[in-house]
Amino acid sequence: MGLIAALLTAITYLLARDAHFGVNDALVTLLATLGLVFCVRVAQGGSRGDYFMAGTLAGLAFAAKYHGIALLAPLVLAHVSRSAPRRARDLALAVGACLAAAVVGFPSLVTESGRVLQDIYLHLYLAAVGGYDGLDPAGGYVFYARTLVTGLGWLLLAASVAGVVLSIRRRDWSSIVVVSLPAVLLAVLGAQQLYFARFLLPALPALLVEAALALETLAGVRPAAGLAAALLVGAPSLVDTLRFDVLLSREDTRTLARSWIESNLPPLAIVAVDSAPLGPSLSSQSSRQVLVANEWSLFDLTADDYRARGVEYVVASSFTSEVRAVDPTREARRQAFYAALPREASVTAQFRPYPGDQPPPFVYDQIYAPFNALDQLERPGPTITVYRLNARPGTPP
Repeated sequence: MGLIAALLTAITYLLARDAHFGVNDALVTLLATLGLVFCVRVAQGGSRGDYFMAGTLAGLAFAAKYHGIALLAPLVLAHVSRSAPRRARDLALAVGACLAAAVVGFPSLVTESGRVLQDIYLHLYLAAVGGYDGLDPAGGYVFYARTLVTGLGWLLLAASVAGVVLSIRRRDWSSIVVVSLPAVLLAVLGAQQLYFARFLLPALPALLVEAALALETLAGVRPAAGLAAALLVGAPSLVDTLRFDVLLSREDTRTLARSWIESNLPPLAIVAVDSAPLGPSLSSQSSRQVLVANEWSLFDLTADDYRARGVEYVVASSFTSEVRAVDPTREARRQAFYAALPREASVTAQFRPYPGDQPPPFVYDQIYAPFNALDQLERPGPTITVYRLNARPGTPP
């Protein structure tokens, strides 16, 4: 079962995709997965050292990212469900190790506790309650369900669910301990209004273990069918992983747009552009002036405002134009600006990541790199449109 789980982990699209990025989600996934090993040992009657390691890894996972503390759920479940005698002092040792590791890994918990609490309040609590621009309005539970389909594929997800059902029917507490981590993560993260695909990474190795359990069970009954099923469930995710790597090897639309702008726009032109990485990174060359929408958005000004500032070209990115604003006033302004822009300006150039005229559905995680509908993409990046403002409303430039 371990070899099957390892193979599935190596080819799973969402794990492979997000391993490209320098963010802490991959680290907390590693720590949480290692922690599950010791939680399983605890459930199987493990030693005090297993408690210590499980607690230590929970603390380090929390230091890497706050929701890494979810590893305590399988630890407590392992302690409660173990067949060997349960001793409260062993669980207390695990909790103490968790606290010590968290402080060692994240000293600011003690040295700057006020700032940490303020950061948690601003960036986690307020965002989780109030929402975040661009996220799926259907909510966290729907988003994470779609993320599992995108990140694993229907077949691999179905195998994971089958493994969970087997674990529960058999009352296999070791497997149920493993399942408890994704269950807790999905329950907590789905209730929030701040959700990204990478937040779900720590849940994936556990789900892949369950998929491996289902495939191993099938192979035990029908070896040929088990091998065929393993190849079948992993193939779609492997294809997406390869597609993603191919896309990253191609030139980004923002790079194409920047090269075109630097070669074709007049040197004295004033250009307004979304800030990188939403739009192309432009530098002032020769006499060209660049108005970068930094700490604000292009739609925060009107076409008349840009004309008053002498702006001749507006470089719009779909990573801004398609991002729904949480604030109703800003959302109305976004819709009005991009609806009016084709009347106020003419398209000088456009750079699309997809062929044809029909864009794939927008998901906010695309801002990091291609995420969904990989088979519909030719290259990474947003749609970049270079507009030349009309001299006055309704008049061609």
